[in-house]
Amino acid sequence: MGSSQFLISFLFLLLFCHSVTVTGDEICPVATCGGTEPAIRFPFELYGLQPEICGYPGFDLTCNNQSRTILEISYSGRFWLKSIDYFNQEIRINDPDKCLPERLRRFDLRGSPFKTALYENYTMLRCSTAQEMIPIPYNSIGCLSNSTVEIWATASGASVDMMVSSRGCQVIETVKVPIPWSGYYENSVMSFSDLSEDLVLTWDVPRCGDCEEKGGRCGIKSSSSLEVECYGVSGHGGLSRSVSYAVTIGIGLPTLLCGIGIVCYMSGRFKRYRSHNSSGVEGGGATSTINPQPTVAATGLDNPTIESYPKAVIGESRRQPKPDENTCTICLSEYQPRETIRTIPQCQHFFHADCIDEWLRMNASCPVCRTSPAPLLCAQPP
Repeated sequence: MGSSQFLISFLFLLLFCHSVTVTGDEICPVATCGGTEPAIRFPFELYGLQPEICGYPGFDLTCNNQSRTILEISYSGRFWLKSIDYFNQEIRINDPDKCLPERLRRFDLRGSPFKTALYENYTMLRCSTAQEMIPIPYNSIGCLSNSTVEIWATASGASVDMMVSSRGCQVIETVKVPIPWSGYYENSVMSFSDLSEDLVLTWDVPRCGDCEEKGGRCGIKSSSSLEVECYGVSGHGGLSRSVSYAVTIGIGLPTLLCGIGIVCYMSGRFKRYRSHNSSGVEGGGATSTINPQPTVAATGLDNPTIESYPKAVIGESRRQPKPDENTCTICLSEYQPRETIRTIPQCQHFFHADCIDEWLRMNASCPVCRTSPAPLLCAQPP
């Protein structure tokens, strides 16, 4: 027993050492422009605060006089880099001067390591404020409009023809805009029609997502090449895979055996209790019958009916159809960016899609107002 305890203690020590291992001078110090700005590390390099070798070509950053992190894209100019997802290799950018729609008119990613998976054609229109406003699901672009002229942007389609024919608007130009998946509602209804939402860009090279997943950090292997290496995992100061397995077995096996012992002990006590009660019942000549409880059948909706209700994906601004309703009344959790919600059209109440789907399979009514319509609950007319 003493040797086993020594082995487990030794394995715990190895695990602890692994968790605090550093890799030396290859890993550059993390830097930031301050405040809530993103932490900067490879492949990005913050000029003046990190050595040049800390970054990869095309990932140079600076801080402006407002302590914002600035990324310069060759053919598009300077942008505010608001966040970095190192694992998914994704960034979010916006205009530091708060007029992104104007910047999008000449947006070009040529010569940049960044890209976007999705573009949407947007038509920009000039409309007179003297015309009576026709309700449409879009907002004018405030930074480009004034007291006499409003500038609008809308996904190219029927809305353009309506605004030209009904309001006498003039088409300025049609531009390709990088659109994040989180900016879409289903059926292509946009949640950021004024084009002010952050742009989401990704990069493929250097590829460090696998290294991040293992808990390591990427870096340039040598100053004479652009070859990238992963530091802080197996082969660079960490435990080898075989030792990691040994740690897992050495700690997990005793825990498993202990759990099995507790289960066996409780099972034995339960059997003795049952045996004692059975003896008492037989001695008294009494019998006990347990009547099975009737099964309650679910009276909810079928999946095709539920799926006919509209769904939406919440954008980064976390705007909902009803701004004062920011909590799902089923799970009591606040709505977060990129979460999917589903709306019951008849009563306009909305919830997390997973929550309301499960509810409607069991209950053919809205959990807020308890409306119980016909089988096609709140279904849209054909």
